[in-house]
Amino acid sequence: MTGQLPQFSLVPTPLDKVIQESNSHGSTVLLMIETKDSIANINEIAEVEGVDVLLVGSNDLSIELGVAAKFESDIFKSALTAVSEACKYHKKVFGLAGIYDKPDYQRWAVNNLGVRFILGGQDSSVLTSGTKQCMAALMSIESLE
Repeated sequence: MTGQLPQFSLVPTPLDKVIQESNSHGSTVLLMIETKDSIANINEIAEVEGVDVLLVGSNDLSIELGVAAKFESDIFKSALTAVSEACKYHKKVFGLAGIYDKPDYQRWAVNNLGVRFILGGQDSSVLTSGTKQCMAALMSIESLE
């Protein structure tokens, strides 16, 4: 944690003030929606005061629903629709994680379900991609000897 954050004009700020201000104004509470029970109780979950985002963990939820990685299935899409409706009713942000490299699906989720928070990838895939690019560049270097 640093006391020289942009929120404090990059001026050194005492840590206790950083924590207080961040907790009061700069925190976001996300709840992961990854189980059958969470779908069955989605309205009760969505009405919890202080929760900002309901974030569907697509892979875990699809496994729980018995349709592992079958994001186009009616069962999975029905679960997403339930989350969408609860988010709209309770004025929460609908988030989607785990469905990467599928811009058509993401476009459908944004435009039809009202998704407003998307995880576009996970850290290991981003690191792996960058590492592959770096290694390809290094391997292309020809030695003069």
